[in-house]
Parts: sequence; C-alpha cells; structure tokens
Amino acid sequence: MRFRVLQVVSFIILLALVQVGAGTPDSSYLPADITYFPDTEWTATTPEEQGMNSTILDEMMQFIEDSDAPIHGLVVTRNAYIVEEGYWSYYTENIAHHLFSCTKSFTGTLVGIAIKEGFIDNVSQKVLDFFPEMTIENMDARKESMTLEHALTMTTGLDWNEWNTTYEDPDNMYNQMFGNTNPIQFFLNLPTAYDPGEHWAYSTGTSHLLSAIVQEVTNMTTREFADEYLFDPLNMTAGGWNADLQGINNGGTQLYVTPRTMAKLGLLYLNNGTWNSQEMMSEEYTRQAFTSHANIWTDLDYGYQWWIDSLDEQISARGTDGQYIIVIPSVNVVIAITANAGGPGEDIHEEIIEYVLNSILEETTGTELGNYLLPILGVAAVIMVVVAVIYVRRS
Repeated sequence: MRFRVLQVVSFIILLALVQVGAGTPDSSYLPADITYFPDTEWTATTPEEQGMNSTILDEMMQFIEDSDAPIHGLVVTRNAYIVEEGYWSYYTENIAHHLFSCTKSFTGTLVGIAIKEGFIDNVSQKVLDFFPEMTIENMDARKESMTLEHALTMTTGLDWNEWNTTYEDPDNMYNQMFGNTNPIQFFLNLPTAYDPGEHWAYSTGTSHLLSAIVQEVTNMTTREFADEYLFDPLNMTAGGWNADLQGINNGGTQLYVTPRTMAKLGLLYLNNGTWNSQEMMSEEYTRQAFTSHANIWTDLDYGYQWWIDSLDEQISARGTDGQYIIVIPSVNVVIAITANAGGPGEDIHEEIIEYVLNSILEETTGTELGNYLLPILGVAAVIMVVVAVIYVRRS
C-alpha cells in the first residue's frame, strides 16, 4: 500500500511536469485559422480586438504624414480584418492603382487556379507542349526540358537579362520582347544559357509566358479568366490590364487593382488557397508558392512569383515605385501598399512593417506559461514527495 501511494503520487507529478513543460506551440509560428472572409465590405474592428495596439498604428499613420512619402494607399489586416487603412493624393479605396511587378503574383495565382480547375495537369508539364503549333528557334534538349515550374520560379535557363540596363533603354530585353509583334515567339526563340532550374534570373518575360499559357489552355484572355475565377468570386476591384500586340495580358506588369484587392490576394495565400470554404488553389500549390525554389542572395529567395524573406519570415509581391503585398504568416498579417516612390528614401515599406509588428500585443502561450510554472512545480513536486514519504513511513 505504501509503495502504491508513492507510485500514484509520482505518476501525477510526472504527468503535470510533462503537460506544463510541453505547453502549446509558440503562437508566433502557428497562425490561427482564418474564419472571417471579407465580401463586398469589410467588417469594422478595432486593432485591440485583433491583438494590436492602436496607439502604435496611429503613430505609424502620423509617421507617413510627416515623412511626405508619396504613398497612395495602405491596408493593414490581421486575421483578415482591416486594422488600419489610409489613402492619399486623389486615391480612395475604390480607385485601382498600377501594380507594376506585383502583377506577377496575380499571374502566378491564376496558374494555380488553372491547375485546380483542370486546365493544366501540374507544374511538371513541359512549357513547349503548351505551344505545339509554334516553330521555335535555338532548340536543344535543355529548352525541351523546361517546365511550368521553371517558369513560375524564373529558372527557365533562357538567355535573359532585363537588369543589365535601364527600362528606358530600347535595348532592354523587356523592351525588345514587347516591341516585337509576337512577344512569346521572341521569348521562346531565345537561346538556352543554363540548365532549367540551375540559374535564377529576374524575368518579366517569364511572367508574360505564364499569362500566355493561361490563355492557351483556357481559350480565354487572362483577364477574362481572372474575372471569372478570381476577381468576381472574391469581390476584388480591378481596373485595366494592358495586353501585348497578340492580345495577351501582360503577365508581369500593368495590372491595375485596389489595395483591398491586393490584401485579399495575400489573405487567399494566408489561408492556404481557400476562401470562405471554397478551394481556389490546392494547398500544395500555395505551399510551394511560398517555398524557396531559388536563392537570390542571403536570406532572399524566390517561390512561385513571390519573394521570400527567410530571415524575417515574410513573403511579398513587389512592384516598381513602392507597390507591395506583404504576407507575414507567423502573425496572420497582410499589408498592401501602393505608392509613387521613385526617389531616394521615398520607399518606407520597411518602416511600415516595423510599426505593424511592434503594434502586435504579446500573448502568453502555453510554452511561456510553462517557463514560469516549471520551476515552481518542480519545487512543489519535491515537497509532495517528501510529504508522501513521511506519510508512508508513519503509516
């Protein structure tokens, strides 16, 4: 009986130590499920209701005003609720803005939707198979092996460089391509410089190729496909989307949408491709989109038309002059910024991110609670054992 009491007491103490020590995973790495999905309107909420400090967010807005930064629109969401929003110049929540290269992330999304809807089998499909009637120059085994995933990750291996000269230069690869009567033919005719998947090169041409693929497989323009399968279902506000001389919407730039629409795109990925119980893209595709497939430089990688900051655990779409969609999964935050930040010091997106992260109120997780209680419980356990031993001996 004495030993039985000791066994029971020891088991209870051990169980308590394990439970408190284990706690729950740190909330900073496990975002909560998104349960609210904005429709035509966003439900009003206070920052505090979403675990954020409104004073710090007010300071952020004052910083923007004082900085004279040419920001045109800002939307900050947490848990899918807007916690801060502002517009400057003549812009409002309903006026679409030129996204420049943030367009690429929309195009990559449409590819994911096309796969889910059965228009495309998978990302392993060969690029040239989408254009069977096109006679392509400079053919070799490497070009034949180029896949849709290589295009999504800008690792096609084609001889392309649009960063070696300014975009005002007629000889820039981008200008050469879009000055051609058949830009996709121009792009696919390029010689192969690397094995596909071996070398990353920033390529608006590749993003435009993705748009052409969407158009080929759906028999719709990319804009028409976007309207039916993305913009309308999510009640996104979109303006124009420029097209090339073949009528293919520019997959890499020249899409116009509102900051709220940009935020909704980030939210779609934050919820693994599902919107209000409707699967828009597969969870696997959204996971791969936010996974590093190419390293650009230290702590900066590239996924499926998204930039990945591995150090700060942030994923972003980025466009010239300060256009951003910033997704921070660890805290369920999405930030959308439109601007005309062409001059030195005018791009203040890093300062905005800092304000937003600093505004998040700390939550006591099970792990943190265990850090406090474990030493106390350990002392209590020793006392309980001593008491139990004394009890057994006296009995």
